[in-house]
Amino acid sequence: MNEQRLTPWEAFKDLFSGPREQSLVLRVYNPFALKPADFVIVDDVLNGIPKTQYQVTEVDVYRRSIDAQTFEFVDYILQGPQDSWLTLRVSENAPLPGQTERTILLLFPDYEGEYDEDMHKNVLPSGVLEVKNDAGELIARYERIHGLKEPYRADVLVIGPDDASRHESCEYWDFGRKENEREEFYFVEMNTENGVIRTWRAAETSENELSFLRRTAS
Repeated sequence: MNEQRLTPWEAFKDLFSGPREQSLVLRVYNPFALKPADFVIVDDVLNGIPKTQYQVTEVDVYRRSIDAQTFEFVDYILQGPQDSWLTLRVSENAPLPGQTERTILLLFPDYEGEYDEDMHKNVLPSGVLEVKNDAGELIARYERIHGLKEPYRADVLVIGPDDASRHESCEYWDFGRKENEREEFYFVEMNTENGVIRTWRAAETSENELSFLRRTAS
């Protein structure tokens, strides 16, 4: 399969060239119909903290094009108490035609920094990622999901308040491990324009662990 590299306009032109009666944030892949300023109440399954309220600050739509297929998922960027941050990532899986199976992940920010050549060219392609604390002690060891070595490449439409939007491109890597009979994930993302690298610890959750308070009109 050939992964296509598109310009931002090519990646999202269907959203900007169609009718505009509806808000942009509701024309994109947005399964929970959330907009900036809405609230999400989350049961934190990774850290064992129940029912914490977060506010949506932006909605980030990721698109990848492989051959003739387009794959999408959405990140809801959430701000919580004491300036804490959480990303709610949602994607659709279709095991059989006509069926929908939704994957929901909670992503907790772990690191953000400038471009790291060793990480980009040596560590990430190895398929193994070791996470260490400030003292250099090993905290966790993750391996690439499905044994992949190459990154995924995506175009991102970032939507803020009042439908303000911008485009970004990124490469990202997904890692996983099993801890205490539970799957844990670790995501690394690099902005292809400025090289900034961000990472998240992540765990799967379900719609039963979420509730929504929509403060804005649909």
